[in-house]
Amino acid sequence: MFEIEMVDSCYKYLCQKGDIYTSIVREVPFLSRCIDLVLLTKTEETIAIEFKIKDWRQAIEQAKNHMLGADKVYICLPRRTPSKSLINELNSEKIGLFLYYPDESLVMNEYIPAPTNERKVNLFGNMLLNNINSIIKYSETL
Repeated sequence: MFEIEMVDSCYKYLCQKGDIYTSIVREVPFLSRCIDLVLLTKTEETIAIEFKIKDWRQAIEQAKNHMLGADKVYICLPRRTPSKSLINELNSEKIGLFLYYPDESLVMNEYIPAPTNERKVNLFGNMLLNNINSIIKYSETL
């Protein structure tokens, strides 16, 4: 399995969930990276999700960067029982966890809910929203 397969599968799953999110956007440029998946709620809350097949420590480092602009931040890992060290690190950093279930109707399971991010910087939050809106406008012209 490739990371992009996880992202695409979760994207399709979330798109089928109806009108929970106003926008679901893949590969959103932010700072010098891309956020794998960003969800925008009806209240313009931004939820960033970083996907990884392995190396959850790298996912957490990337997620910490996303915290500069997103209201909530998650990592998404393939289905497994999370280790105590992973759970402790996520709780310490205030990052949520989704587990990926590719062969089940519940493709994404929220294992640890993400709290509202207190590290968000309004300037970067606005930058992230502008990037999301630019991608949406561009895709509408295709």
